[in-house]
Amino acid sequence: MSQANALPQTTTSHPTSSTSVREAVLDLLREFKIDTIFGNPGSTELPLFLDFPQDFRYILGLQESVVVGMADGYAQATRNAAFVNLHSAAGVGHAMGNIFTAHKNRTPMVITAGQQARSILPFDPFLFSGQATELPKPYVKWSIEPARAEDVPLAIARAYYIAMQQPRGPVLVSIPADDWEKPCEPVQARVVSTETRPEPRVLDAIGNTLDAAERPAFVVGAAVDRDEAWDEVVALAERAQRRRLGGAHVGALWLSRRPSPVCRLPAGHARKNCEPAGRPRCHLCAGRRGVHLPR
Repeated sequence: MSQANALPQTTTSHPTSSTSVREAVLDLLREFKIDTIFGNPGSTELPLFLDFPQDFRYILGLQESVVVGMADGYAQATRNAAFVNLHSAAGVGHAMGNIFTAHKNRTPMVITAGQQARSILPFDPFLFSGQATELPKPYVKWSIEPARAEDVPLAIARAYYIAMQQPRGPVLVSIPADDWEKPCEPVQARVVSTETRPEPRVLDAIGNTLDAAERPAFVVGAAVDRDEAWDEVVALAERAQRRRLGGAHVGALWLSRRPSPVCRLPAGHARKNCEPAGRPRCHLCAGRRGVHLPR
């Protein structure tokens, strides 16, 4: 699968002089090819939107769970991490249902949550997040509240890399309101691998099992679509079918019957290939949590 649209470019150069945290983060998002921010902001998030650049767009949701739901679908459609901005503890709490869904969907998502200004954190300020990094767990892959304002761009960069690495999922960065105007050094995006590959010996075992199967069946999950592997799965099923055309059994390809773009038979593929031929003796379950070959 190609992730060229999601990877940052290595040719971008940055000035050596310092910039603001806000500008450094926006520059990073440009390198990550993110130009859309989903959010429902409060007072602690507003500094991010001062002099909001025209090459970005802001998608406002009236409730945080809706915001995360929109971002989930957008990330799946663009095959790149979505960027979400929520309001402190209350906003993250409202969004938790769909953060859980994004976690189960394995959707890459960088969630930023506002925090009260560092100067008043020791005084238990109104609407601050007392344990910001713990609040969304265990449904985020990683969470952080940087110790210094200067570390916010690096935290955003690491959050993106982690969100995009397999298995993908949401991450959270808590950012105090007064960090956005602080000076910092620019951070250049790096190219980080977003793909994993199975061991050759495991592939050999799967191939040998399928070759020996009398009635192979393929149960295909959403991860096959996320990895853009539809053509390969269909070719594998058709190969299994051709091996059995001379006998009484035909390989079967089963997919979810839900009308979902990630659980749909590819256009042009014969529906007859999806009809089971007797009770299968070998199931290939692909696209959920690895490959499973029950006997």
